Amino acid sequence: MPQIDIRPVENAQELEEMFYQRWLVLRSPLGMEKGSERDSHEDTAFHLIGMCDRQIIASGRLRELSPELGTISYIAVLPEFQNQGIGTKLMEKLLAQAKQNNFKTVRLMSRINAVKFYQKLGFSEKENPFDYLGIPHVFMQLEI
Repeated sequence: MPQIDIRPVENAQELEEMFYQRWLVLRSPLGMEKGSERDSHEDTAFHLIGMCDRQIIASGRLRELSPELGTISYIAVLPEFQNQGIGTKLMEKLLAQAKQNNFKTVRLMSRINAVKFYQKLGFSEKENPFDYLGIPHVFMQLEI
């Protein structure tokens, strides 16, 4: 397996490249336009990327919802790098950052096909599935 470096975004160029990678994985397959991979919380969020040969191949975001509650979102690994443990390492680093931020609970919104991945990390489903972007999702939560 190639060397993967998981670390925070370091500059504006990397942030733009991360948005493109996020769009490729999460929005382009749904036929959504560029820009749909962003929201109004990007400037206050903590962004992690997975780098391989100077290319962003994975990304994820953590942000504060309240002093003790964080949310993880936009977990995206390029298809050719999936099922190699990269998403798990990305999540572990995001959860470590959540602990540093003194969050007691972390929540996320999972696509139904990713529920088992998050369950392996200790998350549990908190509500009934619902539709988001035409895909079934469920809220999940972890006490840390």
